[in-house]
Amino acid sequence: MTAPLLIASLESAPVGSRFGPYASERANSRPISRQPVTQQRQPSAASYDPSPLELIWSSLLESLHQGVIVTSRSLNPVYWNAKARTLCQHLSGSEFPPLELPTAVSEVCHRLMRVEQTTDRPFVMECCAPNGQTIRISARWLCLKHDQPNVRSSGREQPYILILLENCNDLLREELRIEQKKYDLTDREAEVWMLLRKEYTYQEIAKILQISLNTVKTHVKNVYAKRRSCQGREKFWCCD
Repeated sequence: MTAPLLIASLESAPVGSRFGPYASERANSRPISRQPVTQQRQPSAASYDPSPLELIWSSLLESLHQGVIVTSRSLNPVYWNAKARTLCQHLSGSEFPPLELPTAVSEVCHRLMRVEQTTDRPFVMECCAPNGQTIRISARWLCLKHDQPNVRSSGREQPYILILLENCNDLLREELRIEQKKYDLTDREAEVWMLLRKEYTYQEIAKILQISLNTVKTHVKNVYAKRRSCQGREKFWCCD
């Protein structure tokens, strides 16, 4: 999901449910609202029945391959989906789900707050988790709607930060799985193509796969030929 779509979903959802089931885990987490809190009466957790729209947005956020976190300027998370919790657990090297942002994520947010920025362009960093996974962290100000059109606040005036987490290794494997289906690559061709995408040399690929250099070159030639054959025409395929 793109950031504008996520922001639109948070704004359109009822105030009491914008940050999902984890919003109550921190006492200092508060919902975003343009109205005084005294004018709103939230149903108790025992009697609250979420609307179909709330269930849709909750399911949508939980189904994303990206980790999604919304945090205050004090870096207290007010929402994170299950994927975000898993990736934060990888970053912290802990066996248990985290209760606060890992150091790497906090550093990206601090850098965002130190930079004077009036656009919604993200601050991005990639870091290596203790388990060897490469995690891409993207942080940007969560721009809410204003009463007056065409009026934007500076970054310092935005109360919340949107953080997206992606496992680069998983993304590459997913892309290669799709390309293998799309271009009818053999398993060996897919292996060679994956290592080539990771910027290994032909000699390194031959050593890793224990095949000759000429065999590597042949596989690469076949991959490029299959990719060229699909250019300019539509093709349908079914992913597992």
